[in-house]
This record gives sequence, structure tokens and C-alpha cells, in this order.
Amino acid sequence: MKKILSLILISLLINTSVYAVEFDTSIDESIRKNYKVEENDLPELPKSIPTADIEEVPPLPAVSKATGKTYTLKSGSKVNLILRNKLSDWSPKGTYISFSSSNPVMTKEGYTIPSGTIFKGRVTDSHRPQITGNGGLIELCVDEIHLNGVMSKIDTKIALANSKRVFRSDIKGQRKFWKNCAKVTKPGRKAFKATSGAAHDMASIPIINLLSPVIWIVGGVVYIVNAAFSPVVSVFCKGGSVSLPAGTKFQIKISDDVKIKG
Repeated sequence: MKKILSLILISLLINTSVYAVEFDTSIDESIRKNYKVEENDLPELPKSIPTADIEEVPPLPAVSKATGKTYTLKSGSKVNLILRNKLSDWSPKGTYISFSSSNPVMTKEGYTIPSGTIFKGRVTDSHRPQITGNGGLIELCVDEIHLNGVMSKIDTKIALANSKRVFRSDIKGQRKFWKNCAKVTKPGRKAFKATSGAAHDMASIPIINLLSPVIWIVGGVVYIVNAAFSPVVSVFCKGGSVSLPAGTKFQIKISDDVKIKG
């Protein structure tokens, strides 16, 4: 009995596998028939990646290894710098700033400090435009040089900013007291000009020409009163602001002989 059952089970298993094979084959044939794709119909792969939208990142500047030597920057040496970050009279005291040199500098030992060397400093004082026509202020100090990755303290003073002479390292906004006075008197000037023209036109008309001097005097009085009060009004007007974008050119001067490491 057991043998008969075993033969029946083996027969069923064999028939099932045959049906599975036949079923799989039929599906495969259906796929080939309905979804056959010729090789030539496939789109060509791109030969290269488009680069129009890829932002090019400039390579980092090579930094030389520190030599372990000490060099001397002589007093009076001038270094042209380029500001690397934006500054304005809104920059608070203590703000750190960075520059890169745009010309090589010769040391006392004959070693040339290359252009592109990093100099750093800070804002030592600042204020925004004030009343009485006083302009904004930025006071800067450049006191670090980073040579071959080594930082050294230096003593400098700022000589030029945007090709303009700088005194005591202060960069001042334009003082506008008298300019504000002229601005305040503009309505009086316009009134006097208008009344003068009207008086001139009335002078050629009989009887009405008697009012011509009166019109002219009225315009003159308005102008005089406006001019008299212009200094008082200008006291409450502010001066010009200071704004130094990245890329602003500076020139510093070494105050005393200084030893730097590199």
C-alpha cells in the first residue's frame, strides 16, 4: 500500500513541474510577441556629461610649507592689499577682516613674501552717520600676517584706501553740513526764482506793474529767511556713510622693523 501511495505522489510532482515549465514558457513567448523591442530603437547614450550648469570651483591656492626661519620686514615697507570681505560703518568694533597682498614684499634677509599672502586685522572703532552732518567712521588695524600657514604679529598703519589718503587709520564718511545747508535753502531759491520771473512779466503791464516790486520783495524775503534758518535745520541732518565692498584696494605701511616666522 505504501509503495502505491509513493508512486502516485511522485507522478503528481513530475506532472506539476512539467505544467510549470510549460506555463513559464508561454508567458515568455507572450512577452516576446507583445513587447519585442528592436536593438536599433533604443536611444543612444550620451557621449559626455553636459557642463553648462556645473559651477566651476577655482582650485585652492597652494600653500608652501613653513621653513622654520625668521624674516625681518623693514620699517617703511609698503604692502598693497585687497579686501576679502565687505565692510561698512555698520560693522561693529571687534569685527575681524581679511586681506590678500597684491604685490611681493622683500624682507631684510632677501626672502620675497609672495603676492596672495594673507593679512588679517579688525575694526577698532566705528559709528554710523551722525547729526550735525558728521559722516560715518571705520577705524581699522592690520596686525597679522599669515606666511606659509604661520601667523606673526606686525605693526602697521593704513596709508591708502581706494587710492585716497587715510589719516590715523580712520576712514571717514563725507561731512555734509554745508551741503545740507545748500539743500535746505533749495525751496527758498526756487521761490525767489519764481517771484522774480513773475515780477519781470508784470513789469510790462500797465497798472499791474506797480505790484512787480512787491512780488520781487516777497520772494527775496522768503529766500533770506530760508537761508537764515538753514544752519539750524542742517544741524539735525546726517553726514555720508562708509561702505567698502570686497575687492577694495588698501595700502599699509610697516611702522617698525618686525620679525615674522615662515
